[in-house]
Amino acid sequence: MAQLFSFSGLAMSSFLHHFFCRDPGPAPAPDLVDEPSIAGQKIIETLYSDSKQRRAIITRDRSGIFRIHIQFWDTSDWIAGYGARWFGGGNSSFTDTIESVRTLAREALAELPGRPK
Repeated sequence: MAQLFSFSGLAMSSFLHHFFCRDPGPAPAPDLVDEPSIAGQKIIETLYSDSKQRRAIITRDRSGIFRIHIQFWDTSDWIAGYGARWFGGGNSSFTDTIESVRTLAREALAELPGRPK
């Protein structure tokens, strides 16, 4: 019987396990290597919460305004097989100095979910 395609033994074993058992295993840790990109803005810095589950992306637009984009590590689709990813990206705040935006970003990352602002 001709072999149509080839998998390494480990890759095939992993594929078969996931295909037949539907057990994706534990969700992955946040991807700290992922390089965010936001159209029309330059990424200046990325700060992470202590748990690494949230990040604040500091950007600068063409007019010189610094902005904060908050994202969280989303594993809600992990079991369904769609993976994990950074999600969010809405503007949290903006200001005209890097010192102010760093302070605001740290404050945004320190907020507890569900806590009134």
